[in-house]
Amino acid sequence: MFPTRIQLSKKTWDRLQFLQTKTRLTPNVLARTAISLALRDTHTATINQSKPEQIHVINRDVLFGDQEGAFEALIRQFCFEKNVNADPQTIIRSLIDSGLHKMGHIKSPIDLSTFFYKSKSTTYSQKRE
Repeated sequence: MFPTRIQLSKKTWDRLQFLQTKTRLTPNVLARTAISLALRDTHTATINQSKPEQIHVINRDVLFGDQEGAFEALIRQFCFEKNVNADPQTIIRSLIDSGLHKMGHIKSPIDLSTFFYKSKSTTYSQKRE
C-alpha cells in the first residue's frame, strides 16, 4: 500500500522542521506522532484531495522506520472504517497535516506528554515522581 517515496507539501515540511527546533525530535518521529494523533481521533481526521504545488519527498523507510507494518495496518483500518478510497500519498499527507494541527501548541518536548497520558492535567514531571 505505501509508496516508496512520500510527497509532503512544503508547508507541512516547514511545520515539521519548526517543531523539530522546539522539541529536538526529527521530522520523521514528529510525523509518526502526528499520524498517531490523527488516527486516535478519527472523527476529526479528514482526507484533503488537493495536490501540493511545492513538495518535499521523504522515503518511506525514513518516515516509518521499523514500524512501517504497524502504520500500514492502522491506516488500512482507518480507510476501511471511514470508507476512504484515496491515493495512499494523499491519505498519509492528510493524516500528517491533521495530526500537526493538533500539535500546534507544542513549545517543548515536555508538551508532547499531554498526548500520551490519559489525564491532560497530569504532567510528565508529576508522573516521574
